[in-house]
Amino acid sequence: MNAPRLLHGTVCVPSLDNALSLYRDLFEQAVVHTASVGKSEAAAWQAPALAGARSVVMQPPSGSPVYLRLIEQADPAGYQPGTHFGWAALELSVRDADAMYARLIAAGTPIIAAPKALSFTDMLYPMQARGPGGEAIYLNEVRGDLPSSDLPMAKCWVDRLFIAVMGCRDMKASLEFYHALLGTTTGGEWEMPYSVINIAFGLDASTAHKLATISDRRTVLFEVDQYPVKATPRPEASGGLPQGVAIIGVKVDALPTGASWVVPPSVRTEPPYFGATVGVVHGPDGELTELVC
Repeated sequence: MNAPRLLHGTVCVPSLDNALSLYRDLFEQAVVHTASVGKSEAAAWQAPALAGARSVVMQPPSGSPVYLRLIEQADPAGYQPGTHFGWAALELSVRDADAMYARLIAAGTPIIAAPKALSFTDMLYPMQARGPGGEAIYLNEVRGDLPSSDLPMAKCWVDRLFIAVMGCRDMKASLEFYHALLGTTTGGEWEMPYSVINIAFGLDASTAHKLATISDRRTVLFEVDQYPVKATPRPEASGGLPQGVAIIGVKVDALPTGASWVVPPSVRTEPPYFGATVGVVHGPDGELTELVC
């Protein structure tokens, strides 16, 4: 199986209207599909309670075929954003991180970290905010490629999702699982202070955490973060999806043989699938990943 690439990030939010004020109005994402979640779609996620939930699919104005989907779902009891295992953050390419920061401050969006140059490269200038479903949003001004990877420079105000971030019990186990599933390799491994994790868990700012990337040749797909021991499974409403970043979709050339599907793969006609065959798997921490062929 060759060339896995990100296709979508799906986020569950308590109010679709509030979420649209961020993703559509401030991030200027184009709404390409508005509908209720179908019964077959909800069944594929083993989330029958979401059938009929309000949903939108959005695409960056650049036309990049990488989508964001919002689904309305009430916050489950015990949900503390940033402290649970599973998909944790979406990393988006932006044209101007400083201007984005000013726009988000003016709108009252919760900020995790202001734009800051990285110590190891001047090709990335990121900031982080907290979205309406508790999801972390990494808004990264890409200024060029890195020695080991190619990164997308934004062609519009907010361009494509280019890395999905997960928080893990066991980083090594997660790396091994996705490499076996997708035929990827580890792009790099680091240990360093990480403000998003330290703020969420109330740790000292100097506390270091292990992280790694999952890559296909020079394209990074995922960031895999080793979470602190006090992290917990993400609470879910009965028959629903994880709140915040709920599902990450990956486009593949062929569905892997031997995968443990949540339900048998099926053809899905609605965006962002457009007639592709879709299979859903649970990762090591219960996170949902869709493979779209």
